[in-house]
Amino acid sequence: MKNTLRINHNNRTIVMDRTFAKFAANTFTEEYAHLQQVRRDYPTYQVVQRHIRTNDDKKTYRGLTYEYMEDYIMTHGAEETRLANYKEYAEKRVIADCHGKAFRYPVIKSWFLAKYPEILDFGEDKNATIVEVGKSAKSYALLPTATLPAKTA
Repeated sequence: MKNTLRINHNNRTIVMDRTFAKFAANTFTEEYAHLQQVRRDYPTYQVVQRHIRTNDDKKTYRGLTYEYMEDYIMTHGAEETRLANYKEYAEKRVIADCHGKAFRYPVIKSWFLAKYPEILDFGEDKNATIVEVGKSAKSYALLPTATLPAKTA
């Protein structure tokens, strides 16, 4: 990937990516020299760093690997159901291998979550509350609601 420095005339900004900004911080690099030249050419433009937008509401399933799915299928449900689900899972894996890498895992993951909806809530404590436990603003603990101390006025 090439380091980029772009000029946005509509917003009157000079936009650099994260890698370019890292290299431009060193005054001996050619990125620094290039940035200074562009700033001389456009003295009224503001220099900003480009950030990739992320979806904070996206649900992720950390640890939901193919191996985990196989183990879960083989350990949950009646024996006939386990074998039928594993056979279907194996067929999905073979079919998915024919497609591009970007489509393999999402297809199998959606099938697995449809078959085993209890995984959707795995690791979540619906009764948990975050409470401050220290003087620092970053000191928090995740406690079940039942263990919270009573409020005193």
